[in-house]
Amino acid sequence: MGMPKPKPEFNGKPAIIRHELVLGRAERELLDTVSTAYTVNRVVSPITGLLSSTAGLLLVAGLGLAWVEQYLPPDWQDRTDNSLRDWFETENIVVGSAGFGIGALIGGILFPGIGAVPGGLAGAVAGSVTQEGAESAQAAGVPKLLSYSAFGQLVGAARLLKGTIDELQNQ
Repeated sequence: MGMPKPKPEFNGKPAIIRHELVLGRAERELLDTVSTAYTVNRVVSPITGLLSSTAGLLLVAGLGLAWVEQYLPPDWQDRTDNSLRDWFETENIVVGSAGFGIGALIGGILFPGIGAVPGGLAGAVAGSVTQEGAESAQAAGVPKLLSYSAFGQLVGAARLLKGTIDELQNQ
C-alpha cells in the first residue's frame, strides 16, 4: 500500500477539480431522442386530456366556430342554401382577381415585359372557371367541403361545428 496522493493545492488552498464526461455521437443522439420524446409528451398530454372531455371539445369547437363566423354574413344560420349562394357571388370576383394576380406574376417572371398581361388575363379566366366549376358542383349536390370553394368550405365547417356543439350540449 502506498501513501495517499496529496490533494492538489493552489497557493496553499485546496484546488477545485473539474471532471468532464464527453458523450459519443450515439449517446448524444439517444439523449436527443429522449429529450424530444419528453418534450412532446409534455405538450401533447394536456391537449389530449382537453380533447377527451366534453367540456374541452365544446371549448375547441366553440373557438373554431367563432373564428369561422367572422367570414360569414351575420344571419348565416337562418339563410337557405340559395340565399347563401347569392351572398357568395362575390367569390367569383375574389377568385378571378386572385387568379389575375397570380397569372400576372407568373407571366411577368416567365416572359419579362409584356408577359404579365396575357398571364393576368389567363389567370383571371382560370380563377373564374374554377369558381364556376365549384358552384356547379355544389348545385349538383357535391358537399360544400368538397367543392373547392373557400366560402363553401367555411359555411360547411361552421355548420358542422355548430351541429357538434349542439349535439354535445344535449348530452
